[in-house]
Amino acid sequence: MRRAARPRKRWGVADARITELVDRAFDYRGYVTLRRSDGSEVVGYVYDRGPSHVELFDESATRRFRVPLAEIADIAFTGEDTARKSHEIWERRQGTLEPRDAPADGGWGQSAPILVLVALERELRSVARALSAGPRDRAVRGRLGGAVVVARAVGVGEGGRRFLAEDEPRLVLSCGFAGALDPSLAPGDLVLATQIRGPGGDNLVGPEQPRRLAAAALGDLRSVQGGVLCTQAVAATVAEKRALAASGAIAVDMESYSVARAAQEAGIPWLSLRAIVDPLASPLPAFTRNANPDSIGPALKHALSGPRAVLDVLRLARNARRAGAALEEALRRIVPALSAAEAPR
Repeated sequence: MRRAARPRKRWGVADARITELVDRAFDYRGYVTLRRSDGSEVVGYVYDRGPSHVELFDESATRRFRVPLAEIADIAFTGEDTARKSHEIWERRQGTLEPRDAPADGGWGQSAPILVLVALERELRSVARALSAGPRDRAVRGRLGGAVVVARAVGVGEGGRRFLAEDEPRLVLSCGFAGALDPSLAPGDLVLATQIRGPGGDNLVGPEQPRRLAAAALGDLRSVQGGVLCTQAVAATVAEKRALAASGAIAVDMESYSVARAAQEAGIPWLSLRAIVDPLASPLPAFTRNANPDSIGPALKHALSGPRAVLDVLRLARNARRAGAALEEALRRIVPALSAAEAPR
C-alpha cells in the first residue's frame, strides 16, 4: 500500500514572510522578540542583517547574537518604536517650513543625537562613509542603528564647545587618528580611552558604561583599552614618542582632552575612540607638523625631495587608509550598541 504524500512545507512563502519581518525589524527603533524554530526566544535590538542571517544585541547591549534566517519562526515587535513617534510628528508638520535655526535632529521630539567630533576632514570622511552620507560644511548628519548622528570636524585642538550647546547631544564621541605609544599597536588598531591626560598633566577618567558597550560591540576588531595622552604638538620622531610613552599612555593625539573636558563640564557622557596611524617605532614625516594637516601641499613638497620621501608619503597614506577603514567599521558597530542601550523598554 502506497503512503499518502505528506504536504510539503511551502518554503517560498515562509521565506518571504521571514524576510519581510527581518526588514521591518532592521528599521524598527525598539527591541524585538525573535522566536526560533526550536521554541527558544531572543530579546534584543537588530543592528545588522545579511542574506542568510540577522544580528542582534541583547537588552544589555553586552552580547551579540547571529541567528540564521532558516532558524527564525517569528519576530514580535515588543519594544516601543521611537521612530514611529517621530514619523507621526513629521506628518503633523508637513507643509510647514523648517526654521533656519532648527537643531540637527529636526526638533521633532525624538531622542537627542550622538555627536561625533573629529579634528580633520579626512577623519570626517570615515564617519560619512559609516553613515552613508556626504559631508557638507565640515559636518555630516545621518542615522545609524536607529540613532540620529551629527558629526563635525572641529579642527586640531578645538573642543567643539559651541556644538555641544548647539546640537544638545545625549553622548559625545570623540574619534580620529592617533599615534602609538605602545609597541604592540599597529596601523588600524583601535584604542578606547580609559582616561585622557591633558597637556597640563591632569587626567579625565572616561565614563565606564559607554566604553564597556563599545568594547563589546567592537567584537573581533583589533582593539585595546588604555590611557591616551593629549599634546599640543605632533609627536613626529621615535624619540619624542618614546619620551611620551613614559607617561604610561598607550596612544597620543591632540584632540581627545579638549573634547572630553567640554563634555564633562556640560554634564554629557563621552567616549574617546582612536585609530592608530603611526606605530611607536615609525617616525612621521616632518611635514606632519604643518599647521594645516588637511592640506596636501606639504606632502607633495616633501615627496619632491627624493625617492625616500616618496616612500614616506606612500607609507603614511597607506596607514591612514587603514586607520580610516577601522574607524568606519568601528562606528558601524559602536553607534547601534549605544543606541540600543538607551532604547525604550
